[in-house]
Amino acid sequence: MSRVFCYYLFIVLAVVHLVGCAPSGVEIVSETDEKQYQLGQDYKSQGRMEEALSAFLRVVDARRDAPESHLEAGYIYLRTMKDPVRAIYHFDRYLQFKPQSPQASQVRQLIETAQKEFARQLPAQPYEGELDRIDLMDLVKTLKQENDSLKRELMAATARVEQLENVLGQARRTTQAQASSAQQQAVQVRGSTPTQSAAVPTPSPSNAPRTYTVQSGDTLSAISKRFYGTPSRWIDIYQANRDRLSSESALRVGQEVRIP
Repeated sequence: MSRVFCYYLFIVLAVVHLVGCAPSGVEIVSETDEKQYQLGQDYKSQGRMEEALSAFLRVVDARRDAPESHLEAGYIYLRTMKDPVRAIYHFDRYLQFKPQSPQASQVRQLIETAQKEFARQLPAQPYEGELDRIDLMDLVKTLKQENDSLKRELMAATARVEQLENVLGQARRTTQAQASSAQQQAVQVRGSTPTQSAAVPTPSPSNAPRTYTVQSGDTLSAISKRFYGTPSRWIDIYQANRDRLSSESALRVGQEVRIP
C-alpha cells in the first residue's frame, strides 16, 4: 500500500514541477531587460529616434505582450515621426495590457493629442475643438475635385493620342503613295512604251474618292465598319469631314460624308 502511495505521490510532484516550470520558461526575461528594449533606450538617449523605434518594434514583434515598448513606439511616432495614426495604435495596445497603470491616464491624454494632430493634418477645415465635430465633407469635396481634374487630363490625353494616330495614318498613306509612284517610274524606265508612259492611270475603285449618305442609326464607327471592315478608322472619316462635322457625333440623317 505504501509503495502504491509513493508511486502516485511521485507522479503528482512531477506534474506540479512541470506546470510550475513552464511559465518561468516563457517569461525568463522581463520586457525592460530585453536587449532590444535597452538598445532602444540607448538610441533614444542619443537622439537616434529612428533606430530607437526599430529596436522597440523588434521587442513588440518578439513578445506576446510588450506594453512598455508599445508606449515608447507611440511616443516616437507622435513626437518625432509625426504619424498620429500609428501612435494611437501603440497607445491603445499599451492600455490593453496595462489599463490600470499609473500612466494610463496620461496615455489616454496622449491618444486625444494624437487624434487632434490627425485631424489637423487632414486637408479639410482646421480642427475646431471636438473630434465629433470634424467635418470630413471638405475632404470628400477635395478628392472629388482631384478626380474630376484627373478625368479632364485623361480626356485631353486621349484626344492627343487620337491626333497622333491620325498624323501617323496620314504619314503612312503618304509613304505608300510615294512608294507606288516610285514603282511606276521604275517600270517606265525599264522599258514601258511611249503610249504606256503617256497614259494616265485610272484610279482603282479602292483609291477613288467616295461619298456616303448618312442613314438613321449610323455612327462614324458603323460607317468605318461598313467600308473598311473595322470600326477603328472612324477617326479617318472624321478628319476627312472636319468642314462638315463639328464633332464625331454630329452626323445628320441624309448628310453626305466623304469616305477617304
